[in-house]
Amino acid sequence: MELYHYLLPLPSGYFGVSSVLYDLGGLVVVYGPAGGAWHINIEDEPRWYRNKATVLGAGLLEMDVILGKDPAFVERIATVANDLKRCFVAIVGTPVSSIIGVDLKGLAKAVEKRVGVPVLCINTTGAETYLEGAERAFLALAKTFMQPPTQKIQKGINILGAIHLDMGNPSHLKPLFSLIQEAGWEVVSCWSMGSRVEEIKRAACASLNLVIGRSGLKLAAFMYENYGIPYIIGLPVGEKMGKELVQLLAGKQTTLSKKEGKKKAVIIGEPVIGYSLKRCLQAEFGLKAQVISILPFDALFAENKGCIGSLLERDEGDVYTTSEAEIAALINQPEINLIVADPCYERLIKGHKHFIPLPHTAMSARFYWEMDYEYIGRVGGEYLKKQLEVVR
Repeated sequence: MELYHYLLPLPSGYFGVSSVLYDLGGLVVVYGPAGGAWHINIEDEPRWYRNKATVLGAGLLEMDVILGKDPAFVERIATVANDLKRCFVAIVGTPVSSIIGVDLKGLAKAVEKRVGVPVLCINTTGAETYLEGAERAFLALAKTFMQPPTQKIQKGINILGAIHLDMGNPSHLKPLFSLIQEAGWEVVSCWSMGSRVEEIKRAACASLNLVIGRSGLKLAAFMYENYGIPYIIGLPVGEKMGKELVQLLAGKQTTLSKKEGKKKAVIIGEPVIGYSLKRCLQAEFGLKAQVISILPFDALFAENKGCIGSLLERDEGDVYTTSEAEIAALINQPEINLIVADPCYERLIKGHKHFIPLPHTAMSARFYWEMDYEYIGRVGGEYLKKQLEVVR
């Protein structure tokens, strides 16, 4: 069992489901006790303060669980969904539903008969990571809403893996949209920040997918297997990587040259963002860099069918761990000069290390949501350059 003294454990599966579904105009019902959605909305979902409520708790009392008052539960969900005119309902599992063996699929079918919209059943247990929850939610969306393409959009692209737990405020994606559009491409859908179900429905019309988060990899494989859409993995950080992505969009393979440097950096966080930052630090600033990923990253470097290009490069020193003790040991090695990570990780530093804050909502929740930082495209490179001027 891992011990946490300075950090918090990462969100579990149903938090990942909420992150995927929140912006899509549906109703997400977390099967748990009264206040079951409180921690999602208040702590991990900054969008809750600005929009209509999307994630609700089932409001179960102890006697509801003991007596099995499923008809009343179904009626409550149907009433709320119909009153709010939501375009879908999602029933999401928790430790409560897992322990008492709730038939979530049966409940979903019962609710669907009472509402005129699709009902998704996402059987999380609370024991899995937010990555697994997000993956299941993406696949449930694709299987429920995606429609065969009536006509392909030759330069149409889907952005996959855009969840707020990894990407932060949706405003950070604006440089990516601008870069894609300047290259002559149309963003068909973004899974899922900022998109609507109508965009999800027509996603199969795109001719290419761009995976910008680990949570979008299984969805990319599904869309390749079912609709033949190939994909690229990576996030352009800095001007050079932006140009490299444009080349990949044009079907050309390029290689960024690396500058030799003595200073060594460690990047902690989500692996696609982490490896993209690493490549920028090496190519534009001459830093040696190591990735400490808090999510599994092996699948990003496997022989994935349908993957036609990647901005990511793996080295032997890169590791996957969620252990606070192991992360602390790695970043406090004497040869480490620079750390790029969520501000929470600064608590683990002993001695003098230069720290560049890059918030990760899955770690610090809403606390740094409005912080002034960037990590994509030219503005991301400028942010890193400004922070690195202190080191030089």
